[in-house]
Amino acid sequence: MSTEPTARDRRGIRLFLVIPLVLTAVLLGYLIATTGHDGTAAAGHADPAAASEVTRDSGDSTIRSHDGSGAVNLRSCPGMPAAGQTTGCDIIDRLPDGTVVTMECWIDSGTVPGRADTDRRWFLVTPGAGAPHPGRRGYVFSAEIPVEKQVRRPECSNDLTNELLGEPEPSTPAPSPPAPDAPAPSSPEPASPSAQVPSSPAVPTGTPGSGPDPSAADEVTVVVRNLVTDGRTQMREDTAHPAYLSTQPVKRCKDRTPVCAVPGDLASGDRLTALCRLSGDRITNGQDQEDVDDLNQGLDESTLWYRLQSADGRVGYLSVIWLAPGDRGGHGLPAC
Repeated sequence: MSTEPTARDRRGIRLFLVIPLVLTAVLLGYLIATTGHDGTAAAGHADPAAASEVTRDSGDSTIRSHDGSGAVNLRSCPGMPAAGQTTGCDIIDRLPDGTVVTMECWIDSGTVPGRADTDRRWFLVTPGAGAPHPGRRGYVFSAEIPVEKQVRRPECSNDLTNELLGEPEPSTPAPSPPAPDAPAPSSPEPASPSAQVPSSPAVPTGTPGSGPDPSAADEVTVVVRNLVTDGRTQMREDTAHPAYLSTQPVKRCKDRTPVCAVPGDLASGDRLTALCRLSGDRITNGQDQEDVDDLNQGLDESTLWYRLQSADGRVGYLSVIWLAPGDRGGHGLPAC
């Protein structure tokens, strides 16, 4: 009787050897698909925040333009002009790449063209030595400081922001005048740095065509525009909620206890004198809970407030959102 395996036996042996090889190949393929070359989880399973987490608690930061332009805008408030507008959150300086700044705090506020609608973080910074105007505080978009150069900072509360912006900007001292018996210079001396560059943004000096009235040279007049969005394209007067001055830069002062509204309402077209600026509650003229007005060119939001004086002598705070678009950028006003 022959002991050689039959054809059926040989097929069975081959299947017995092939099945483990197939299973091994499948297992290896799964491991390769779910594991990166360095043994970490694949991108689809990795924590997206891990690579962008801020790890520093102290130290200076460095400006680097996210668009490669070589410089970034330092703005008077955390945002940019609304769509179709050219004013709002004025540019108060330009910081070249490499400028050293101190990050003071952060705030989620206005969007930036070309960035996701959820990308709203801004930093209040103090430029250091080597900046065009050291000490001139303002806001830069978060992408203008690389993550590895950022430091952990608190949120910009109203009190913190107003304390920081209320500090005077450092200025270069003027040269001492010559002694009485010193001879006059034979040629004019070059102007000092402080004379060449103002220590704060220029303040408008009146409307075009106005005369050189010294009393009006430093006065800034703003105009009330109590308008809210009305659908995708229209704006309407908010007759149900007239604008008003308040004793604090906070929303819904009429509904608070105690009331913080200054008696008397304001109407669109009213002209008031702006005294100073500060940060307060975020105000919008749109509908936060709806997207019907997201493309409305009149939609705007801001945390900037002015201290204003009306023609009848009332004084109080008002969000710049309830002013004409051209009056929302700060006007170079001092901090309150």
